Amino acid sequence: DSPVKSGEEDEDTLFSHRAKLFRYEMKSKEWKERGVGDMKVLRHTATGKVRLLMRRDQVLKICCNHHVNNELKLTPMAGPASSKSWTWYTSCDFADGVPKPENLAIRFKYPETAQEFKSILDKCIEETHIPEHSPAASPSTDSTSTAVPDAGSLATKFAPPPGGWICKICCIQNNASVLICAACYNPKPGQVTPPSQS
Repeated sequence: DSPVKSGEEDEDTLFSHRAKLFRYEMKSKEWKERGVGDMKVLRHTATGKVRLLMRRDQVLKICCNHHVNNELKLTPMAGPASSKSWTWYTSCDFADGVPKPENLAIRFKYPETAQEFKSILDKCIEETHIPEHSPAASPSTDSTSTAVPDAGSLATKFAPPPGGWICKICCIQNNASVLICAACYNPKPGQVTPPSQS
């Protein structure tokens, strides 16, 4: 018998603690429990991409699975457990097998664990984002400079091609000439889609 693969074999665990996950239900306008289990922050050893992964206890069904990027912003959850809880929005959670936007919240047992989770995520987010005004993001105006942008940085590796764009629905990179996302058929931001002819 060959061992069952978890899909985490090529990833390093940066964080793993037991927590309760919630998702915001738009119809009922309330938070619904999604599962209890170990929330993990995983970094792929080859690509450097970071993702959040959580499986429900015992059944091991995935209840959270999405990449960490610079759009992810943790905010304290309102209420008495605010020191132990965070909320965030993701445009591409794959927990149900298909990408979909979700408002998620997580509650840990201790405030210290919640703070550690935020610190690790903040560091990962910072590593994926180069501000526009930083030297690595813009060419140097100093003619004597021979510095070359760090080709090994995460921002360089995963930046869209010049003029390219990243789909807000499925997070796929598209070339500048592509007006509709190849994966989900979402139009390019700012692109007016012509009315369908019938």
